Amino acid sequence: MPFAVYAYNTSEHSATGYTPFELVFGHPASLPTARSSEPSPQYNYDDYVSELKGRLQTPHLVAKKNLIASKVRSKDYYHKGTEVMKIEVGDKVLLYDKTVQRGRSQKLSSQWIGPMKW
Repeated sequence: MPFAVYAYNTSEHSATGYTPFELVFGHPASLPTARSSEPSPQYNYDDYVSELKGRLQTPHLVAKKNLIASKVRSKDYYHKGTEVMKIEVGDKVLLYDKTVQRGRSQKLSSQWIGPMKW
């Protein structure tokens, strides 16, 4: 399970354009075995927090913008090929019948009442 979690957290998400790891920690993930030398501490706690906040601001804003654009694309794709029906007074319509019991014995019963004049 840890390998699957690592793979998910280090894969770029199509909606945000970033990996979950990068959005949380502010830098791309690297395998511990890929390090060539020992990391040296560069910050005290106060400096690290302010620097991390600064590093995360831009990716979070870009990810938010990308998520909104992704939602718009999904909405457009969902509505592609649909058309608005214009119903005017006097048109004949079918009404959905909520009173019909839906079950095994009623599978073939009509779900609609009509045609009726609107």
